[in-house]
Formats: sequence, C-alpha cells, structure tokens
Amino acid sequence: MSNIFSSGLELANVLLTSEPLHQSWDAIQNDKQKVNPNAQPTLHINTTQQADLTIITFLTSPMSLRGQEGLILSSTFKERNLLDFEFLLNKSNPSFSLNEAAINLFASRFDELRLLKTEISRSNSLVIITGHSMGGCVATLFTLWLLEGLNLFKAKRPLCITFGSPLIGDEHFRKCVSQFSVWTSCFLHVASIQDPVPKLFLSPYPTALGTGTKVGAYKPFGTFLLCSDFGCACFEDPDLILELVAANSQGDQTQYPNVGIQFFDYGQLLERLKLKAFCKDVFELAESDGVPLKASIITQLAAIFGVPQSQALQQQQPNINILKKKMETQEYKFAIQKTKASNAAKKLNDIKVNMIYLEWYKKEAKVREIGYYDMYKNKRNINDVNAYEFKKKLSNYWQDLVEEVENKPQKEEAALRTRWLMGGTTYRRMMEPLHIAEYYKENDGKNYIEERPKHFILLEKWLKEEEERKVAERNRRGETVEDGPSKFKAQNVASSLNDDSCFWAHVEEALILCYQLERGQPSFQEREQCKQKLIEFEEYVLDALKNFAVTPDIFLKYSSFMQWWKQYNKIVGSSTQLARIMTDGRYRDYEKGVVVF
Repeated sequence: MSNIFSSGLELANVLLTSEPLHQSWDAIQNDKQKVNPNAQPTLHINTTQQADLTIITFLTSPMSLRGQEGLILSSTFKERNLLDFEFLLNKSNPSFSLNEAAINLFASRFDELRLLKTEISRSNSLVIITGHSMGGCVATLFTLWLLEGLNLFKAKRPLCITFGSPLIGDEHFRKCVSQFSVWTSCFLHVASIQDPVPKLFLSPYPTALGTGTKVGAYKPFGTFLLCSDFGCACFEDPDLILELVAANSQGDQTQYPNVGIQFFDYGQLLERLKLKAFCKDVFELAESDGVPLKASIITQLAAIFGVPQSQALQQQQPNINILKKKMETQEYKFAIQKTKASNAAKKLNDIKVNMIYLEWYKKEAKVREIGYYDMYKNKRNINDVNAYEFKKKLSNYWQDLVEEVENKPQKEEAALRTRWLMGGTTYRRMMEPLHIAEYYKENDGKNYIEERPKHFILLEKWLKEEEERKVAERNRRGETVEDGPSKFKAQNVASSLNDDSCFWAHVEEALILCYQLERGQPSFQEREQCKQKLIEFEEYVLDALKNFAVTPDIFLKYSSFMQWWKQYNKIVGSSTQLARIMTDGRYRDYEKGVVVF
C-alpha cells in the first residue's frame, strides 16, 4: 500500500528531471520577451521547432484577473459564435461551463488556431503545448480541440504543460474531459503555492455570465504538480487538488490586488527543485508517523508546505491536520479504485471462461442433434441450468459495458465501440438465441423483435456502421468490394454462428404462422397474409444460405427450424426452391461450404 501512496512524490521527481518540463518553461521565458507589457490584454502564440519537437506557447500581455471568474454555459457558445466543443458532450453531461475570459481569448485567434491545428495534424513530430497564467487556459482548450481531430492509435500524443494557470471549467467540464481516459494523461499543470493565480477561481458557486444562474464550482482535471521552495508532489484527485490549493490561499485576495499582472517565475523554482530531486532531500519522520499511509501523506505535505515534523509543532497547525485527515480519506478511496480496477480485470477473464463454457455447451447440443438453441429452450438437464448462470453473468457484463460506451463522448464512444466490437458481436450471436429461447418459452403470442433488449440492438447497429465505414473506405481507395459470400465464410461455415442473432425469433414467428394456418383463420384475407409472411421468411432463409450467414446447426434433426420446415412443407408442397433443396438432401452439403442452389 505504501507504494501507492508514495507515487505522487516519485512522479514529481521524475518530472523535475525530465526535459519537456524545462523546455516548456524555457520557451515561455523566451517568448515573454516579445510581449509588450503595456499593451491591451491580448493572446500571443508562438511556435518553436527543435529537431523532431514542436513547442507551441500561449501567453497573454499583463492583465488583471480580478473579477474574471465568470463562467458561461456551453449551450450558449453557438449564439456567441464560439467553438462549441460539442465533441466533449455525452448523455450524462449534456452541457458544461467554461471560464468566459479563457474562451474569449481562444476565440480571438480562432482562425490562426485552426490553421495551426491543421499543420500539427499533418506533422509527425512530438508536440508540447504550453502556457503561463491565462495563456495556460487557452493552451488547455487548444489541446482538447487538437486531440479531437487526432487518431491516437497512429499519431503521437501531444503534451499540454501549463504553469500557474487558473482553473478553467466546472465539474461537468471535468467529467466530460475525464471520460476520455487517454486524453487526461496529456495534461500536466504546474502550480506553486506562492503563486496566487491558480487559487483565483475557488469561489464555490460562480455565476454563469449572461444568465444570472449559479453553476457548479470550478474543478481541476489532469495531473497537478504542486510545488513550493520546500519540494513538490503530484496529484490527480480533483477534490484533493482543490483542498491543497485552497489550504494556502488565505490572504491572497488582499496581498495581490493586481493578480495576473505580476509574472511568477517558475524557472528558478524548478531548477532548485530539480537539484533537490538529484540530491534526494530527506527528513526524519516522527515515530508516530511511521505507518506507511501517514508517512506518505506527511511526506507529500512537507514537500509542498514544509510542514514541521515534530508532533508538538504539527498540533499548532490545525489546518494541516484537517488536510491530513482529508488526504487519508482520498488515499483510501484511491486504493479502493485500484482494487476495483483489479477486480474488473479478473471479471474480464471470468467472462472469457464463461464464453468457453458456452462453446462447449453448443458442441454438446450438436452431438444430441438438437442445437443449443432448442436444448436450452427445453432445459431438461443440469448443463442447461449451468448455461443459464453463465448467460446471466455474460448479459450483465455486456449490458453494463454497452451502457458505459453509449454514455461516452462521441469520439471516445467510437473508439471503444471499435475496440469491443468483435467481442460484442460474438457475444450477441452466441447469447441472443438463448434470450429468444427464454422469451418464446414464457411469452405466448408476443413478438420478440418488438421487445428486444437495447444492448443487442446497439451492438448490431454499431457493427453495421463499422461495416459501412469499411466499405466506404475501400470505395474511396478505389478497391473492389466483394459482392456475395466470401470464400472464408464458406470454408468456416461449419463452426459459424448465425449472422442475424434474431434468426431463431424469425423461426418462432414462422412456426406460429404455420400453426395459425393449421387451425384455420377466420377470413381468407388473414390466411393470405400468413402465407405471404411465410414466403418472405423462406426468401430470408434462402438469402442466408446463399451468403453462408446461418449455421448448419439449423438442419439438426430436432431443431425448431426443421420442425418449421415439416409444417411449412405440408402447406406449400415441393414447389418452392427451398423445398427442392430440402427434399433432395442438398442441405446436408451446406456444412461443407457447398453452395446448395
């Protein structure tokens, strides 16, 4: 456990001795010389090229940040002619709020930023985006916009490093960004407890400008490197970061009346801390603080605030003691999250085992000449009961996963969908027949398609969208798109699943139609409607056979499909194409990958 709690100090030492951190500040320091200190508040952008490294700096001419804590709602961005950042939105967070001064600065150079984004997207060099004070806020917005247009599976991930930047958005904004799990790792915010700017927007309920509506408090996201002359430590928990930043903010309101105009020099501070990191500065812990969790917390606090280590002196600092308790709570929460992540990995492994069991169940059913759909529907032995338990676990897992993906922002959702699509398709084709079996066992006279579970619908929809995307991409490249069944599908049809996971629902509906015709319909029109639907089902089956889109298991002796065929054959005789295939036994060659037409 102590390894978990000490990671903030270790990461801080790694960062202090890393080149990108110091290269970023050097670029800011150099560009600062070009900023007119007497000019009206404007945004300055500069690009520095160093071999295969591009550094983009964002600075503002000196501007007072007092009274600049106002937030504006994302729903009003379009009417203000601002970039709406809609790619961040999701169903759980349909709107968010951003600092008005930051978004206006971003908008003031939008055309230039758009060209810069295009240039970076075409480049293959490593990109560092950095900014100081309010320039750091604009650097953050630009990085998010840049990330939205990058394929992170191919392009190098940009790094955003801000120095002394105030917070930029509310809790909804933090949640929107944090749902892009890869993106949050691109942000490093360096803040000194001696710099008043990062502490500016800590009002619990700022007002949304232009509306008079109170909105949520500012919340941080990404990794924060909090530092002082005593040392530094890294933190990621947003609530803990707020507590630590606020812990030393008392008196700043009067001490720095022109906050934002003064230029806080992070360069000298980072150089001193870098030397400390190389020298591995240490201090003695009080005996009572030898517990790993307490020792880690006190070490981190000492690195930031220079906390006295004797117990007597610590008792004279009630704020620090309160902060220690809050940090303990946060660290325990973090440990629980780690445990949950470990459990999630174990759960994924269990899911794979469950799928393997159902594969075995499917093979056993084939040996019995009934098929796993009908064997599960009948539920006559212990293996059927076991299959039910595995089905339930798999369904719960995929329902939760589909819901999670659906609630992700659009771009993240698309990436997750692609990552899970193969597994989700196999699950749907294997498991939905068992859902259908249960449905028709318990729901007489109802149509499964009309009450189909949502997660199956979405998994099928996402697969179709991905297939359409691939076809469009091949057409764009001028490649030939295959028309008809592939050779691979024909060769592997014996071990295949039904492409249409609702195949057995269509079989059940066709059986119901046959029974209705057998019992006799009250009118000629209804009888003709039943026959027409049966003809349409036959055409559906023929098309599936032509494209090797159904498993040969449908032809097993005791399957519901063969039961339907016997009923249907009495109605239509041997005049149809399917009747000829079934009557002369050609359907038996289908399992060998032979076209039976």
